Amino acid sequence: MRARETDEEPAEDEEEPDAVVVGAGGGLVEQARAKAAAAGVAPRLLHGDATRLDEVDAPGPFDLFFDLSCLCGIPPHRRDAYAGGLTRRAAPGALLLMFGYGPGAFDDPDAGVGSEEIATRFSGWELIDTTPGTNPFPTFWFTLRRV
Repeated sequence: MRARETDEEPAEDEEEPDAVVVGAGGGLVEQARAKAAAAGVAPRLLHGDATRLDEVDAPGPFDLFFDLSCLCGIPPHRRDAYAGGLTRRAAPGALLLMFGYGPGAFDDPDAGVGSEEIATRFSGWELIDTTPGTNPFPTFWFTLRRV
């Protein structure tokens, strides 16, 4: 299996990857490629906008999602698109593990998310845990399960 940054279908003799990574700008895909190579794994690497998952080849269904400060950096008017894209790709019972900056963590009033917003935006998911982070500013770990 090989890592690729494309939306081509895998060849018939090629296994589906165990992970799909979607990243945009800032060298995220390149960083993921280097880390994957160092770990000896071959995720499928896609360059795209997390609020436009229908435009990249990441159909799912997936059992696990990991969001490291993605949602909290998305402008509020695009957050429903992000939540909807994940929801459409989630298998029943899938888990979403999310780290986010809380409201008030930055001078930008639109940055950050809290439990209420998570529960509202991710309909079809159950917010099963919210754990405060250990940072000197408001951060949280959220765990959601697809119902």
